[in-house]
Amino acid sequence: MKPLKYCQFCGKKLSLKTLLDGSVEKYCSECDYVFFDEPSPAVIVAVVNNNKILLTRSVGWQHPYWGLVAGHIQRGETAEEAAAREVNEETGLPTYRLTILGTYTVKERDLLMIGFKAETNANKVRRSRELESAEWFTLNKHLPLRPNSVAHKIVVKILSGR
Repeated sequence: MKPLKYCQFCGKKLSLKTLLDGSVEKYCSECDYVFFDEPSPAVIVAVVNNNKILLTRSVGWQHPYWGLVAGHIQRGETAEEAAAREVNEETGLPTYRLTILGTYTVKERDLLMIGFKAETNANKVRRSRELESAEWFTLNKHLPLRPNSVAHKIVVKILSGR
């Protein structure tokens, strides 16, 4: 995401302002408005059916690792609604139980990700155009996930029973 340089309301060039808590934020002196550098909220979902977990690869994925269903939270939507919607949109799978597993930051993409475990009793995946592939894997500690990725951390939590 490109850094904000001009006020979104009046178009004036932004300056920096030190706030009472000591943080420094972008500021428009014309509008007297502080622009906080906020991350985008997103969900990442481990879809589980008994001892199987659904792993996905997005179109254009350039590395050998797989990932989990993920996407942005839309305006007016709860994180739970976004998680169920993303699973259904990307895979066609219904979910019947959503459990929040934690929150994660992805600094290089400016994201705040809310991690979920979603249970389903369906097996047939209807892959969306966003996904190059989606496959069921046996849930274990040797899945083809990038080490220390958010997806990897979520699977570790599931395997540890948390």
